[in-house]
Amino acid sequence: MFEWLKKLGKRVSAPTLPARDDRSARNTDEVDLLPYAPPARDYLGQLAYIQLSNFEILTNELKYSPNTFYKHELSEAANKSYGKYRAVAKQIAALGIDVTDATDPFVERIETFHSRTRGTDWYETVIKVYLVGGLLDDFYRRLAVALEPASKAAIEKALDDKTIEKFAVKILVEAMADNSALSSRLALWGRRIMGDTLLELRAAFDNRKLAGKKADERFSEDEQRQLNLEAYSKLEPLISELIGKHTLRMDALGLTA
Repeated sequence: MFEWLKKLGKRVSAPTLPARDDRSARNTDEVDLLPYAPPARDYLGQLAYIQLSNFEILTNELKYSPNTFYKHELSEAANKSYGKYRAVAKQIAALGIDVTDATDPFVERIETFHSRTRGTDWYETVIKVYLVGGLLDDFYRRLAVALEPASKAAIEKALDDKTIEKFAVKILVEAMADNSALSSRLALWGRRIMGDTLLELRAAFDNRKLAGKKADERFSEDEQRQLNLEAYSKLEPLISELIGKHTLRMDALGLTA
C-alpha cells in the first residue's frame, strides 16, 4: 500500500510514509484514535484553516469557469465550503479562543500542502478539491472522537455536507464524456495528489504520541526511524479505509484510482 509513497520523500520535506514489503506483518486492527487525537484547539485550528483554504481555492476559480452555469454551481459549492469553516470557527470561539490564534500555527504547513497539489487548470483544481477535500473531511470526521459531544456533533454535521462532491461529479463527468484526453489527465492527477494528501493527514499526529514515547525523549537516527515505523503501523487500517473511500470517489467519475 505504501510502496509508491517511497518516491515522495525525495521531493517533499513533509514526513514520508515508509514502505514495508512484508504485508503479513501489517496492522489490520481497527484504529482507536482517541488516545492519539490532538487537543481540541489544535484539531479545530487545523480543520478551520483547511476549510477556509478550500473556500479560497474555489472562489479564486470562479473567474476561470468554462461557462456561466459552472460559475453559478461553483459559487454554491464555495458558499458551502465557507459554511463548513464558520461551523468550525464557532466551535473554536466556544472554547474562548480567537480563530486566528487557533489557525495560525498551521497556516504554513497547509499552504505548503496546497502549493504541492496546485492544479494546472480549472478541471484539475475542481477534482483536487473534490478528492482532497473529501478525503480530509473523512479523516477529520474520524479524528473528532476526542471532542466534547456537542462540539463533535456540530463538526460531524458540517463535514457531512456533500454539495462540493455533487457539484464536482456532475460537471467533471459531463466534461470528460467526450474528451478522453481530459479523462486520462484527471485520472493521473487524481492518483498523484493522493500521496501528498496522505502525508498531510499524517502531519496532524504526533509521532511520539502514536508510538507511545515521551515528548522529551531523545533518539538516535535509527531509533527515530523505528519510532516512525511504530507510529505508521498504528495508522495502517485508517489509511486503508481512506484509500478505499478515495477509490469510490474516483469510481464515481469513471476513473481508475
